Amino acid sequence: MIFNLAKKSTLIVEDFAEFARSVRAMLHTLGATNVDIVYNAEDAIESCKNRKYDVVLSDYNLGQKKDGQQLLEELSKYKMLKSNCVFLMLTAENTSAMVMGAVEYQPDGYIAKPFTANLLKSRLQKIIEKKDILQTISRPVANKKWDEALINIQQILQEYPKYKMSCLRYKFQVLKEQKKLDKALELVTQIVADRPIPWAMQGVGEIFYLKKDLDKASEIFKHLITEFPMALVGYDWLAKIQKKIGQPIEAQITLTKAIEKSPKALQRQKNLGAIAEINNDLPIMTKAYRNAVKCSKNSAFASPDEYIKLTTALSREITQNTDIISDRIINEVEVIFETLNKSFTSSSAAQLRSNVAHAAFCRASKDQDKESKYLKLAEKQFENLDEQVSTDVSLEMTKSLNVLGKSELAENILSETIQQNLDDPEFIAAASKITSNKKLIETSKRASQHNTKAINHFKLKKYSQAIESFEKAHELSPKNINISLNYVQSLLKQIQSNVNSRNDKLIQTADQLMSSMPNLAYSDERFNRFSELNRLTQLMLQNKN
Repeated sequence: MIFNLAKKSTLIVEDFAEFARSVRAMLHTLGATNVDIVYNAEDAIESCKNRKYDVVLSDYNLGQKKDGQQLLEELSKYKMLKSNCVFLMLTAENTSAMVMGAVEYQPDGYIAKPFTANLLKSRLQKIIEKKDILQTISRPVANKKWDEALINIQQILQEYPKYKMSCLRYKFQVLKEQKKLDKALELVTQIVADRPIPWAMQGVGEIFYLKKDLDKASEIFKHLITEFPMALVGYDWLAKIQKKIGQPIEAQITLTKAIEKSPKALQRQKNLGAIAEINNDLPIMTKAYRNAVKCSKNSAFASPDEYIKLTTALSREITQNTDIISDRIINEVEVIFETLNKSFTSSSAAQLRSNVAHAAFCRASKDQDKESKYLKLAEKQFENLDEQVSTDVSLEMTKSLNVLGKSELAENILSETIQQNLDDPEFIAAASKITSNKKLIETSKRASQHNTKAINHFKLKKYSQAIESFEKAHELSPKNINISLNYVQSLLKQIQSNVNSRNDKLIQTADQLMSSMPNLAYSDERFNRFSELNRLTQLMLQNKN
């Protein structure tokens, strides 16, 4: 097969213009005619929003902002790459932190600078051939069309036996998604019996975890990291299990070993901070969240969590040091809050949380004037709140505000979150212990019962009954987005199943429900569903008119 890039669109991300032009010249010798160049990650993201590239060649070091790893993180998180897009990392670095950090986000390959056109051709040819063949699997997997994916897996296994292991990995993923745990376990157990392959060993551990056999899962992940010490996801799984079975000290040791190998992993640093907090290990908690704040700079996975948790650790530390050291900590915390507020200026929930945490720190540092100032800002921020507060953050702020003597604000925040998350039994149980509004808890439980009843009607395609139950649930909990989305979906299904009937009232109700919901962030897992239901509602409104 003659290798030619003529029909492939390529994006080069390189901050040195001269080197970028040399790479483009190499690509031209390989037949490429459609090549774009950008000089930083931010422009690369904008380019990928506007078109779907077949090949992305990115330098690791891209100046002072996002690096190549963070670019890949963001493109993957927001699904801006085609299922068969080739992402190749170009790098002059060979530090273990860089290599391990980038490996965790799975680029399709690396090329060390400088390199020749022949080497570039060799790498691209192998990867593109494999990706193009496997796209008949990767595409339906990405679209959650599991049956189609399984049919195509069998076909590829017959036609291209050299890609057997990739096909089996996809098959395991599909079986797990379909909750066919016994078949998934049988598949990966057979693979491991023939040869210990890291992803298959991980798969065995995952299935035992899903089957709630935590002892067996723990045993598998311990074996995995012993056999393959650089299989870092194995450490994450093991620590998760150790925490769940009441071994937080062992979990902290496990995460520390992983971080020594790959210090740039933001979520792992946050997990270490959280487990250190459980263990009352203040130095490790502080260090982990400091590292998390550092890792979050320019990351698509940055959140207020790492900043707030760092100030929490420093609040505790400030009571254990001399006045001179306390001054140093106070200055550090002020910088943290300044950075937090600038980084999340568009999020009213983040600003509310920041003000509450700032007031709590001022209480610890005995600054009453500033404590009062930030509590007043928090009250004003809550009045203008235009987005949901997560359950964990709501509980965190409620506890802090109660300590700060702001029980009314605490109750208001918690009540809002209860109404929005009545379908989360774990949260409702936690909220029940600290809220004084027991009536709201009972109301939420009734709304949840109606919601469950409506979902069962919907599954049976009894849309009229589903609408009736969703309406009752919505009346009891009008701020719950999941109920509202369910309600809209049942209304649209009823309209579609009765195309010859007068459905004006149903369409208007759906439109009112969509209009009353707050805007969801792109990162919210409900964003795509919200967008699609809104599109269908507007389309039906237009057809009616």
